[in-house]
Amino acid sequence: MAELEVLVVCTGNICRSPMAEAILRARLAEAGVEADVASAGTLGWSQRPATGHAVTAMAEMGLDISSHTSRRIGEGDLDVDLVVAMTRIHAGAVIGRDGRLKSRVFLPAEFRRLSKGAQLPTMQARTRPQLRDRIETIAAQRLGELIGRVGEEIEDPAGEPLATYRATAARLDRHLASLVDALVG
Repeated sequence: MAELEVLVVCTGNICRSPMAEAILRARLAEAGVEADVASAGTLGWSQRPATGHAVTAMAEMGLDISSHTSRRIGEGDLDVDLVVAMTRIHAGAVIGRDGRLKSRVFLPAEFRRLSKGAQLPTMQARTRPQLRDRIETIAAQRLGELIGRVGEEIEDPAGEPLATYRATAARLDRHLASLVDALVG
């Protein structure tokens, strides 16, 4: 069993979330975390490939999402340790399905911001319960505020030129690298 179960969520699961899934899987592997990373959308756009620009932007980063097939969030997707949502609306959609996930749902940039003020437990050995404890400790830094801030959302590049996808991929990579650093730090 993996040390960490992660779900990445956007709208159609054809742009942002497949890119973030690939980036996060690679970043976690680089950090030595055995993780199962999946992605899904809040809409019912099932069985669509990732957009051509998303595939190209990821290929330029050395990541292959050419075989990605979109899918909608299902009930089995919600038994995870961490949900990375692209916007506050996506976060709300996940929490609307299962309110118990509130302490495990984050926007990519939000995770790092909140971790800076957290008294994080020291991990003797990296285990699933210790990683989940760390995630929930970081969530407690919200102090009742809503999930994420406007500036922490990842805008949808759908319909935009390749340059926008490249910029989105770079932003995702920066924020997800920080998330992994904060998680395993």
